[in-house]
Amino acid sequence: MSYKGFLIHGVFLALTVTFTEVNSVLPALVLQVGGSEIHIGIITAIMIGLPLVSQLLFAPFVQSRPRKKRYLLGGLYTRMFALFGIGMLLISSESMSPSIVLFFIYTGLILFSLSGAFAGISYISLIGSTIPDDLRHKFFLRKQVFWSVGVLLSGVLTRYIITGLTGSLRYSVLFSLAAIMLALGSIGFWMIREKQEPARKTTKPGMGDIFHSMKRILKEDSTFRNYCFTANILSMGIVLIPFYLPTLMHQFNIPSAFIGTIVLLQMGGMLLSNLIWPRIVKPLGFKGLLKIQSAAGFLIPIIMLSSITAGAGQWIVYIIFPLLGILASAHKMSGEAVLVQISDENKRALYSGIFGAINLTSALAPLLIGLLLKHFSFYRVFSALAFLCLTALPFISRMVCPVDVRKAKEDMISSR
Repeated sequence: MSYKGFLIHGVFLALTVTFTEVNSVLPALVLQVGGSEIHIGIITAIMIGLPLVSQLLFAPFVQSRPRKKRYLLGGLYTRMFALFGIGMLLISSESMSPSIVLFFIYTGLILFSLSGAFAGISYISLIGSTIPDDLRHKFFLRKQVFWSVGVLLSGVLTRYIITGLTGSLRYSVLFSLAAIMLALGSIGFWMIREKQEPARKTTKPGMGDIFHSMKRILKEDSTFRNYCFTANILSMGIVLIPFYLPTLMHQFNIPSAFIGTIVLLQMGGMLLSNLIWPRIVKPLGFKGLLKIQSAAGFLIPIIMLSSITAGAGQWIVYIIFPLLGILASAHKMSGEAVLVQISDENKRALYSGIFGAINLTSALAPLLIGLLLKHFSFYRVFSALAFLCLTALPFISRMVCPVDVRKAKEDMISSR
């Protein structure tokens, strides 16, 4: 039941994510209400960086609870109300000043992100405790297939809404639909069956205990330590994605009605790549996926800059955004899976909190990119971040994941 419940939630979450897509829909919303690249940086930091950094604050509480399902549901319903509130605000946003609208959008998204971080710790922990080891690898791959179906359907619907409606009304409808999808997705979480554990007294560890555990885990667990370095570097390529939209819109004077097509192109790239990932993950493991992400983080901005320099027209949009969908898909699939695979079963919530706390790039880089794009050309900014993504490869190579352990055993047997 838990296996099916997580998959059902994944379908509806895919619909929610597409309607509020951080790489295309949210940047377009910011531009619609009068914002700029700096405001896009703030939104990206809230949506990507804030949940990771805040996890360490929530991890001690969740780790000390024997039952985590109620906190998962509480976080989900809080996210739902945050999205619905933004949707209602946007109905009358055109009569407000841009600064007020942006302030309320920030507030709603901060609540959305914090409640998502709170729920996310329980989510990782419940996957590890309710889905058996032999099904976990299959779960992450199948989840991505279900995710792809939801993304395709919602991508078509998003394009229809953005093309058919005007102004902020299109985004009001998208956020309201996202809230409804989260409510439906909670059905899957109600199906989760937590293991019956003997009653025991649990205490919430203090911050001193948490920092001590954090220092010890980072010192002793070299794979986790290298994964933290890897995630920080690769996050630069991920947080750069929302800035492709305003850059290309300004370069080619793309109308706002075309945003729906861009969303569909990006979702199409995710869908196609999700059909390929199982063939890659099976022999190479999720480490192979991290290496692909590193290479893609380098190649995509180089392709875009080279095409613009060569005088390419608006048609490069049809290449860049599917590639960005592929990059986002690799990041989505590898992120949860690697953390679950390499973390200790009894300390999974703590691992999740530590990982989020040290992943400072996701919180700070969007703000830095927004400032850099205001003072430097996008050629310099995109080029520098492209080459930075390649520096993750040595750290990825030093990681030891389950697939490496199995391969090492097979090599030992075959050499006898």
